[in-house]
Amino acid sequence: MFVKRVLALVVGLAVLGPLPLLADGGSWKVALNKRQADKFAALKERPGITAFAISPDGAWGHSWGYNTTKAASARALAGCRGFLKPGRRDCILFAVDGVIVAQPVAKTRVVSKVYKPINGKTAPAFFGRAAVNFTGNKAAAVADYKALEKAPSHRSRLARDKQLEAALMKRSFMNTQHRAFAIWFEVGHGAQHSKANSGILRTDFGEWVATKDGLVCMFDSVSDNGKRYGTRCLIIHEIDNGAARFSWATSPGTKYKGQIIAGDARYGAAK
Repeated sequence: MFVKRVLALVVGLAVLGPLPLLADGGSWKVALNKRQADKFAALKERPGITAFAISPDGAWGHSWGYNTTKAASARALAGCRGFLKPGRRDCILFAVDGVIVAQPVAKTRVVSKVYKPINGKTAPAFFGRAAVNFTGNKAAAVADYKALEKAPSHRSRLARDKQLEAALMKRSFMNTQHRAFAIWFEVGHGAQHSKANSGILRTDFGEWVATKDGLVCMFDSVSDNGKRYGTRCLIIHEIDNGAARFSWATSPGTKYKGQIIAGDARYGAAK
């Protein structure tokens, strides 16, 4: 049975002007500014394992609702890094589950490249595209989807393709636009993050399958505002060295440009 995972929310603010592009940011006597301190205090009321990350230049990221400290820490850092700019000092992990883990004095580095989610135009240059190739069968994929629409029990008869599933695993499938979506695949679950006018819409799904014909279906989809989407499917027509052509199964005649990104494009990152 699918249980909705609590999604982390991340916010941040960079408050200083441009800094010189130096690899070594020097040492920093770690301290929270007022806004960071307010956000850290509010985090104590959140459920699950929490984490808080900060930059000496004012950005922050926080997460909650996770089952492991590793996942919570990664999301807090990603949230913080999404608000950096090239030339600013990188984020560090400040606290995990309310316990301060940062050293009193930390060495810092200046980042030269930042990925801000969710952007299908900049993601390939930051993460790279996965060297994946695949050829699907549109007619067979459409027939499978129509059978699934008619009888949900057809789900158990979908011919899973372990190679295609491995190609998608722990990578982001996204379109190539600035106003993008990123679908992240893991064993037994995944999520789609889409850029919308109001921010980023997050949708969890409890299971997913990819077939030999290129039908990729995500089941039990529930958005972070509680809306249930049920089953959502796309059809991958082909993948050429990470560049894809795909359709949504509800309109298989309309093709879009997609890509398999070798990283998690749902969240911010910095180098």
